[in-house]
Parts: sequence; structure tokens; C-alpha cells
Amino acid sequence: MAAAAKKKKVNNKIYIGSRAADVLLWIFFAAVSVIFLYPFLNVLAVSFSSNEMISQGRVTIFPRGFNANGYKLLFREAHIWQAYLNTIIICVGFAAFNLVSTSLLAYVMMIPDFVFRKLFSILLLITMFFSGGTIPTYLWIQKLHLINTWWSLILPGCLSAYNVFVYRAFYQGISMEIREAAKIDGAGEFQILTRIYVPLSKALYATFGLFAIVGMWNSYYEALLYIHDQAKQPIQMILRKIVFTALGSDMTETTQMMQNGKLNRLNLQYACIIATMLPVMVIYPFLQKYFAQGVQLGAVKG
Repeated sequence: MAAAAKKKKVNNKIYIGSRAADVLLWIFFAAVSVIFLYPFLNVLAVSFSSNEMISQGRVTIFPRGFNANGYKLLFREAHIWQAYLNTIIICVGFAAFNLVSTSLLAYVMMIPDFVFRKLFSILLLITMFFSGGTIPTYLWIQKLHLINTWWSLILPGCLSAYNVFVYRAFYQGISMEIREAAKIDGAGEFQILTRIYVPLSKALYATFGLFAIVGMWNSYYEALLYIHDQAKQPIQMILRKIVFTALGSDMTETTQMMQNGKLNRLNLQYACIIATMLPVMVIYPFLQKYFAQGVQLGAVKG
């Protein structure tokens, strides 16, 4: 009886300690959430607040003196919707080429008897330490006649050495007996990749597909260099023009509204930020379950 009572007492202490640890973790993550959410809520609130409230610094996480003029000016831009469509096409194309090219090379490098396996690994490692630079890359794009085309944004970065090594490590974690059994049944290498390895790697593809889309969505420097036709420019270029060019002109409607107190500079700037973030925030929940699994893939040994 004494031993049972002592054991029950120890179990109660462990339970209480576990509950206390859970409470501390909840408090910690709640504080972290507030730290990360506050800037976003503040940007959203300022984008909808009046010039007077913004100037007085009275806006925190809720709009004060509702004002949507920033969004009205933003979405009245002539090429804004075309730019959104352009960006979607570029991002989807980039993600597709990235996933296909990376998975094909990683699968080849995963095969133990592939002759050039070590050579490819060395060449990929070199690209992780050394870059050609902006000028050689621009000359290369120019020689290939890709200037002012979407291919200049899609092709140069569609293969990442780091991604190849992560893919290879993940593929190596899949039992080789499955591959051997498929070969005995008459399946070719491409069939093995598409029918076995790809379905088993959904988290991998979802994670790196999301990384590719977000990276391309937020990129503007390459478009600034290579895309001169406004009808082909991505959304980041249009937003950049609105923020830096429109606000710098003395004859624009924007400047007149600012002088009349109907618009604050931050209204338009923060509206551009929200317009950039919103599409990515919409698609993220659909990939969240795969993303939670995929972020651990880099820990798999190669």
C-alpha cells in the first residue's frame, strides 16, 4: 500500500510538472505570435486609416478614421491586374520547372551505379560557393535572346544545388527494394520516379513548390534587369513604380490627395505591401499540412 501511494504521488508530481510546462509553452508561443502578428496588423490598420490619425501616430492594430483611398489608387493602376496575371504565370512556371528539373537530377544522382554521380555532386557544390555575378548572367541571358521574356525569370534559377541535395537525401530514405521490385516488374527509371518516388514525396514537393512561388513572387530585381515591356512585368514592378514614381510626381492625383489631407504616403505604401502579401497568405493554408512535414526534410542524411 505504501509503495502504491508513493508511486501515485510521483505520478501526480509528473502530471503537475507536465501541465506547468504546457502552460509555459502556451505563454511563450502566445508572446511569439503577438510579436509576429503585430507588424502585419499595424500595416493593415495604417493602410485603412485617415491621414490625421497616421500623422498623429494614433494607429496601432485597428484602423482609425477609415480611409480606403490608398487601395482605390492602387487598383486604378492601368496594368495592375495584368501584372497579377503575369506574376501568377511566372510563379507557376518557375515552380513547375524547379520541381521537375530538381527531382530529375536528384533521382539520377541517387542511383548508386550512376557513373557521373560524384562529378555532378562536385559541380553542384561549386555553384553553392561561387556565383557568376550580375553582369555575366545578364550577358548570358542576352546571348540566349531571353531579354524581355518571362523565360529570363524562369530558367536561370530553376535548379538549386541545395534543393538537389535535399531531394537526393529524401529519395535515399525510400527503400531501394521498392525500386528493385519495380525494375523486375519491367518499369523504367522515369516510371519509377513518377509512380513511386513522386507520390511518396508530396511533402517535399509542396514545401519546395511553396518556397519557389514565394521567392519568385517577392522578386523584382531580375524583372528590373530583364523585363522592359510594361505589359509583361510582374506585380512587384508595378507596385515599385506606384510607390517610388507616382509619389515623386508633383502633378499626380496622388500628390493632390496628399496635399488635401485625403491621403497619407503610408496609405499607399502599406496598401502595396498588403496587395503583395495577400495572395501568398491565401494559398498557404492549403499547403500548411505538407509544409509542416517538409521543413524537417533537410535533416535527413545524404
